[in-house]
Amino acid sequence: REAAGAPPKELTKRAARVFQALRIQVNREMDELDAILVGAARLVKPGGRIAVMSYHSLEDRKVKRLLRSGDVYGDAPAKDTYGNPLAPWRPLTRQPLCASQEEVEVNPRARSVRLRVGERTEFPPIPASDEV
Repeated sequence: REAAGAPPKELTKRAARVFQALRIQVNREMDELDAILVGAARLVKPGGRIAVMSYHSLEDRKVKRLLRSGDVYGDAPAKDTYGNPLAPWRPLTRQPLCASQEEVEVNPRARSVRLRVGERTEFPPIPASDEV
């Protein structure tokens, strides 16, 4: 009902969000991202780095949780006696890196991309939920 009276730009944004949600679900994009992120800790040696570009907030949230806690579901990692996290990753940037205004002008698709970088620690990866 409301959509009929909405401005054309608002209708386009709504349609794009619906299409994005359908695409994410049909392609199982979040499951694939989980598998890649969990597997990365087994592939990258301590001292190695991972850089992940995320294109929407659902992806970015999982990447942020992985780099902070070592788990895509955000469970808090164990801590040593000094309160330092025993996570398999250490974030190298506090905030994600975003495209500059100049980059967005040249490449409009870059406006939503977030880049997060983490370094592998010596702590073992957290087992995937199907491995426990």
